[in-house]
Amino acid sequence: MQISAQISRFHGTGVPFEVCEVPVIATPEDTLVRVSLATICGSDLHTVSGRRDAPTPCVLGHEAVGTIAAPTRHRSATGEPLREGDRVTWSLMASCGTCDYCTDRNLPQKCGTLFKYGHARSEGSTTLSGGFATHILLRQGTAIYRIPDGITDKEVVPINCALATVVNGLKTIGTFPNEAGVIHGAGMLGIYAACYLRGEGYETIAVVDINDGRLEIAKRFGATHTFNPDRLSIAEIDTALKELTDGRGADLGVEVSGVTSGLPNLIAWLAVGGRCLTLGYVYPNAHISVDADHLVRKCVTVRGVHNYHYTALGDSLRFIEENRRRYPFEELIGGTYPLAEINTAFAAANRRDALRVSVAPSL
Repeated sequence: MQISAQISRFHGTGVPFEVCEVPVIATPEDTLVRVSLATICGSDLHTVSGRRDAPTPCVLGHEAVGTIAAPTRHRSATGEPLREGDRVTWSLMASCGTCDYCTDRNLPQKCGTLFKYGHARSEGSTTLSGGFATHILLRQGTAIYRIPDGITDKEVVPINCALATVVNGLKTIGTFPNEAGVIHGAGMLGIYAACYLRGEGYETIAVVDINDGRLEIAKRFGATHTFNPDRLSIAEIDTALKELTDGRGADLGVEVSGVTSGLPNLIAWLAVGGRCLTLGYVYPNAHISVDADHLVRKCVTVRGVHNYHYTALGDSLRFIEENRRRYPFEELIGGTYPLAEINTAFAAANRRDALRVSVAPSL
């Protein structure tokens, strides 16, 4: 099957995106998807600003949903045949399934031949490798999940990065009912972490951020308490957390801000035997200074987790389906722009007025 697709190529920091048309040949050995909606993730903003490297030219965008656009021999992650017209989401990476990371270490997201959508050079077989395009070509080793009919594109579009990362991280560090958690950062990951911990039976969920608007969103998505470090000192937040926990401190800390003060503050706020998950430091030279006395004397566990095991995407999809009546997930997505206005969309995303700005290539 041969089609023409439109893509938006990123050529480097300070250079406008180039929207162009490319020919594509899809065979049943591929999974061709027509992209219906894609969102601009924080890592996309880091790439465009030069904070993280990317091969150029490339088609950015990894948070995306779409429909199967051509016959394929690939099956879904749960084993069913995929058919034209099926609405799907997919893992942001493809793994080989046979290397040491995929098997013995159970870290397919660190596969020796890992391929990440939205992070590859756009050429040859990887021309259609990002979500900011009318089509994307999914390769073998990608976990593809059908989206239930009742879920909207806006509800599900960020989950194959933001929510799946949070779910994987929290399953790795461990969650326990009736604990107290503190989340550093009220971006998309922080909001998802709040409502997920609520579902895990957490009685106290504190969210810390300097953006009052985002703190208000956090309250609607499970946070029981919010703190703005521009208005309260670190010591005052520590006192407030201890008052909420009978003097113990938080049992679980979740760093999703990427701010270098986040992890040290969380470690200071943790109770004896506390656990700290860090997900936000995904850019080079994120150097931090930690009072190791807190680590040792309080017997604190710190765990870093990057991306996710593909099964976390299935868990995330179920979470959205089960909680969509409880939380207004659609409202986490701000303005929507056509592909032709990709530069305007990124300018809007940089203003940080919304947690996510979306691109609808078919508009």
